[in-house]
Amino acid sequence: MLKMFSKNALSMACIIATTALFSTQANARTYIVNGLASAVPFIGYGMNNLGKKIPGSKVFSYITSLEGNKIIKPNIIKDIEARYKRNPNEPINLIGISYGANMVSDIANKLAKKGIPVNYLGIIEGTSLKSIKPNVRQAHNFICTSAECSKKRVGLSGDNSITTLNQYTYDDGHIDLGNNRGVHSKILSGIR
Repeated sequence: MLKMFSKNALSMACIIATTALFSTQANARTYIVNGLASAVPFIGYGMNNLGKKIPGSKVFSYITSLEGNKIIKPNIIKDIEARYKRNPNEPINLIGISYGANMVSDIANKLAKKGIPVNYLGIIEGTSLKSIKPNVRQAHNFICTSAECSKKRVGLSGDNSITTLNQYTYDDGHIDLGNNRGVHSKILSGIR
């Protein structure tokens, strides 16, 4: 009888641990920001495909930087502030490619000023990146090697000894890097 109870208790503990793992991922809010002209299907496909792999994610696509700076960026910040006010333990993930990478690095910096933590920051082929503040738990910087690639690396701010930052280089193109299986795999492991 004791062995049977222990086996059932162990099974129940495994179910609870597994449920907690998946509920943490499902309860996270992930913002994925495409690059310029990403509303054109053949440009933003990689981030759209990534969004399908992440429960609770929201993918933003647009044509011009005006939309990005005047509509998308302020709306993401406003949404994160409201979510943080309701539940300060909800993990926030920010992922961007190209101009979208610039936007998420800036959003993460603005959140630092407000004392809002970021669980994961994924920067893919950004061009004008802000240094990462200590409010970010983990960051991945993805760059590519083709001629059209920006090859920009992001760094930690001088006061940041907290963030885990990993840099990855792929033999791929600027747009194609957003749909790279290895990039998607590293992002998926990073947001957990």
